[in-house]
Amino acid sequence: MRKIISFFLILAIVPLFAGDGNAILKRIEERLIGEKAPKDMHSFMVMTIVDSHGNRKLREIEAWEKNNPEKDDWRVMKFRKPADVRGVGFLVLSEDQMYLYLPEFHRIRRIASHNKKEPFMGSDFSYEDMGTSGFSKYYDAKLIKETEKEYVLELKRKPGVKKPYSKIKLWVPRESMIPSKMELYDNSGELTKVAIQTVKKVGKYWIPVKIKMSSVKKGTYTILEMKDIEVDRGLSPRIFTKRFLKRR
Repeated sequence: MRKIISFFLILAIVPLFAGDGNAILKRIEERLIGEKAPKDMHSFMVMTIVDSHGNRKLREIEAWEKNNPEKDDWRVMKFRKPADVRGVGFLVLSEDQMYLYLPEFHRIRRIASHNKKEPFMGSDFSYEDMGTSGFSKYYDAKLIKETEKEYVLELKRKPGVKKPYSKIKLWVPRESMIPSKMELYDNSGELTKVAIQTVKKVGKYWIPVKIKMSSVKKGTYTILEMKDIEVDRGLSPRIFTKRFLKRR
């Protein structure tokens, strides 16, 4: 009888953990793309691409972001250096609206769904990784560990969702509620990438200011570091357009 009672107690507890996970995920999204995120942000970035032999490529980027709570956030990135990528622009308006401007051809290319897995400008980030920051539309979260300092969540892809990662594990410090580490798993369930984020407070906001994305099988990594960050500038919606993407 005790075993039967214990069994039913376990069944009763499991949904509570799942619910806790989704509730924590909502709190994370409040900081990333919700009411507790910057209304907009302007920054300069340094992208360092390191191959399996330790060779490095440096790229400088100017970036603009606009937060649209309850909707997809917008993002523009323009490459400034070196000369071979100068003028290349990237625009994100939603999961299905990503555009790449190639000045050499004076052409804007829409990133098709099947191309989102491709490396973004030769880096370890994919176009998917550079998209909008929400999780809850596409994943269900389960709380798998909790300590005084952090939560550990496991995100499972919802049925019918077309996302490249079948599972994501998040390590989330309680203080910032911004993931400090992410493990990304492919469709076969194998670990494919690991992202380490350095988070700091800019004004009243917690912001990831440095991301190291490592490709497990390739043995490569890319560091994206933000500098000269400005928040809540009142950026014009005209910045987040194809027309602006073409401007020098």
